[in-house]
Amino acid sequence: MSLQSEVLGLLDKAKRLCDQCPDAEALSDSIKEMYARLETPLRVAVVGIMKAGKSTFMNALMGVDLLCTGNLETTYTVCWFRYGKQPKLTICFRDGEEMEAPISDLERWSVRDSKEENPRIDEVKYLILYYPSEVLKTMEFIDTPGLNSMYGTDAQNTLDFLSIQSSEETLYEAGMADAVIYAFNRSAGEFDAGILQEFHKGGTRISSPINSVGILTKVDATGIWDIFEEKSPVEAARAVTDSVMENEEMKQLLFTALPVCAKVCEGYAQLRETDWQTLRRIAQTDQEQLTDLLFDAGQFAHSDEEMYETFGGSAARSRLMELVGQYGILKITQLLQQGIEPEEMGARLQDACGIEAVRDLLVSHFGNRTFLIKTQYIFNRLRGVIQQMKKKPGISSQLHGICGQLAEYIDGLMTSVQTLKELKALQMYYNGQLDFMDEEERQDFLRITGEYGRSVENRLGVTGSLTVSELAVRARERAVFWNERANGYMLPSAYIDAASILARSYEQMCYHLSALCEE
Repeated sequence: MSLQSEVLGLLDKAKRLCDQCPDAEALSDSIKEMYARLETPLRVAVVGIMKAGKSTFMNALMGVDLLCTGNLETTYTVCWFRYGKQPKLTICFRDGEEMEAPISDLERWSVRDSKEENPRIDEVKYLILYYPSEVLKTMEFIDTPGLNSMYGTDAQNTLDFLSIQSSEETLYEAGMADAVIYAFNRSAGEFDAGILQEFHKGGTRISSPINSVGILTKVDATGIWDIFEEKSPVEAARAVTDSVMENEEMKQLLFTALPVCAKVCEGYAQLRETDWQTLRRIAQTDQEQLTDLLFDAGQFAHSDEEMYETFGGSAARSRLMELVGQYGILKITQLLQQGIEPEEMGARLQDACGIEAVRDLLVSHFGNRTFLIKTQYIFNRLRGVIQQMKKKPGISSQLHGICGQLAEYIDGLMTSVQTLKELKALQMYYNGQLDFMDEEERQDFLRITGEYGRSVENRLGVTGSLTVSELAVRARERAVFWNERANGYMLPSAYIDAASILARSYEQMCYHLSALCEE
């Protein structure tokens, strides 16, 4: 049976047992929530310290200018992005009340400066923002206040939403995020590691970096990039993200880290026709000369010298610098010189600024594992509920027996479903508990466990057009290879266990492909 069939079978069994037990109402409600969780897109929270650029990144990812950003702390409440054919806003209060509002009210309910005129902002648990963005059809994103905010309420809003730093009794409550994007604007430090550890420790979490990625933000404005070098900010920042991922502690907390300069993409969405007129005048300047002029950002924005005035007044130049910065002006004018029209430029900027790379990673990594991540959530959530039930005084013997049956059922699935075995091996690998003989073995492991996609071709690592019978031969060869490794002597037990799992995965693939050949 498929993993989906097994999980649905578990929930169906739990529902039937609860229907037969008078005091299983609380357990039954949890089962209903788990059913609903399977039908929703993957929930990805964007988390990080104050002024890490989370809201700017979200605006860039969505390709619109929705969330308020600025030089001071801005985000006050958690904002949950969901797909909707028409933009609208739902305010969810802590007492359970919900209120609809026009999208134009977003700032009033999400920005700290709105507190004086809108005192009810302190009563908000989170906001739901519906928007017709393609990326929201497969994933939901959650923008959060800074975790080291000088305002305690802001940070607590995030901690409460993610169900971290909780007491033992609440560790197993439903977390609102399935996965996390962690934003930092310098090399990750102890505070960042501590938050990620809390996220992974909770009872609803997978204790590995499979469901967390990092983004190094503001790489065009933090001293990482030199305007006179040929490298772009994203290219220059890869040395920093590589260093982060070489750290043994961070390797156990993040799947990977990618650099972005989201401000350029966010600002591009705000450019008006008058801005484009100024940019076209600037684009008439040789790129080498323009680089010299842009080196001093303040002078470029405010000087009244003739060489700057030819581009436009200081107000126009200051606005461009505020919207897209030095790199944005340089890159956009470069594209204009290449004949790229403004309406065609968005995709080019998303690529140059690292946003497209993050989007591709989310689709390929999180997207390929949506059901698997949700399965892990359901198993941990159900185990937590069962644990709480057993602690309650006066629990009936019938409900106690149901809890025991469900716990045994979960344990059975964890040891029998091949996809879950692959997940276990993947967790061990990312936790540093599993090493391979060489790079070829490592890549083979990552492919078959779905890191590069779930299609047969992706999992076998083949390119070109192969027949089903040829694919079956390839799977059989890999099964033989890993069976030999599993039967080796004087090898680490983790390696032998992983080899056995991989051999079984290839054997199952070979079986299904061979069956197709016989049809």
